[in-house]
Amino acid sequence: MNEDPRQLTAGNVASEVRGLSERWFQAWLEKDAATVERLVAEDYIYVAPNGSTLDRPGILAIIRSASYRLDHGTSTEVVVRAVGKDAAVVRHHYHGAGSFEGTSFTDDQRCVMVWEKHAGEWRLVMEHCSFNSK
Repeated sequence: MNEDPRQLTAGNVASEVRGLSERWFQAWLEKDAATVERLVAEDYIYVAPNGSTLDRPGILAIIRSASYRLDHGTSTEVVVRAVGKDAAVVRHHYHGAGSFEGTSFTDDQRCVMVWEKHAGEWRLVMEHCSFNSK
């Protein structure tokens, strides 16, 4: 049985990016700023559910903030779609709770992450989250 090399590549990309996404989520739970910094692209943009945006320095400032705390967070319904061999899109449902700058928050969001491989290294280039309407 001959396997299509395009499928092998897509499967490998999806598996690799799924692992990176899991590492990203775990880094936030553990407040591991070094891992977040290593995985986030220089031109990273996060689009929040309220439409505001954060760039790389903004997102790193949050995880490094003494006032930021994530009590729990889980990503379910994770779907990874390879877009060639150097890009992938991850769709997931995120539930979490914590506090930032003295304000508690609870998240129930549908999110999309875009990963890109550049010079042999995967980086998260963009995230967009929307409040779950259900």
